[in-house]
Amino acid sequence: MIECKNISYEYNPDNPFSRLALDQINLTIREGEFIAIIGHTGSGKSTLVQHLNGLMEPTKGDCIVDGINTKETGKRKVEIRKKVGLVFQYPEYQLFEETVFKDIAFGPKNMGVAEEDLEERVRRACEFTGLNYEEVKDKSPFELSGGQKRRVAIAGVVAMEPDVLILDEPTAGLDPMGRDEILEEIRNLYEKRKMTIVLVSHSMEDVARLCQRLIVIDKGKIIMDDTPKKVFSRREELEQIGLSIPMITKFFVEYQKRGHEVPSDILTVEEGYEWIRKYLKGESPC
Repeated sequence: MIECKNISYEYNPDNPFSRLALDQINLTIREGEFIAIIGHTGSGKSTLVQHLNGLMEPTKGDCIVDGINTKETGKRKVEIRKKVGLVFQYPEYQLFEETVFKDIAFGPKNMGVAEEDLEERVRRACEFTGLNYEEVKDKSPFELSGGQKRRVAIAGVVAMEPDVLILDEPTAGLDPMGRDEILEEIRNLYEKRKMTIVLVSHSMEDVARLCQRLIVIDKGKIIMDDTPKKVFSRREELEQIGLSIPMITKFFVEYQKRGHEVPSDILTVEEGYEWIRKYLKGESPC
């Protein structure tokens, strides 16, 4: 569905302050995948995802979305934006309409969705993101809580019904409860809509719990691309580039070092609980 072919991106080219943000990235994102991208601040994560819907164009190489090169202009570029929706970090800062309804409807309306279909689009987007349509549709988005604002911003992209949803740090700045609620809605979107999701996150716990495929970026290069279990098994390499492993994994690794026979590839609290439960019942933990 999306293919990056040797893409590189340079900020301020031909300038003393130039910086290579992406360096010969090769990446294929297939339909129906739930992918997470991790890397330390400045590694190139946000620059990469902004290439995936043509918001940025590579200095070298090509990004192909469903057969369309992102360097194309006009209607072809619009087609890419219909297929790939991008939710920025702190998306609530982009809210601007008088009501929640108008804000969520803005994207579909500009795509040419008929007036009689707009309400159903907005209603569905609210449902998918955990908003009560009747309660919020006539409210100003600026009256809502931080978590609700975040949901409205995500709903505005979901209402465009893209095939791919890209979320750049969607839980940044939220309290723990708001963070968990947003992530649960993202999981529901994936399971109910079967859309392809690309999640950028700094939380190792979140990506371990949600994604099927984990991509690690360092200095503009993809250095790991595998299942979460295989990526997090490379603990020393991750630590060398300033990343970590989930806290529950750290616990089991340290406990194993103290001579206990426990697995070192437990990635979530749920997995840890299940292992301990079976162990205490005398069952053979998997």
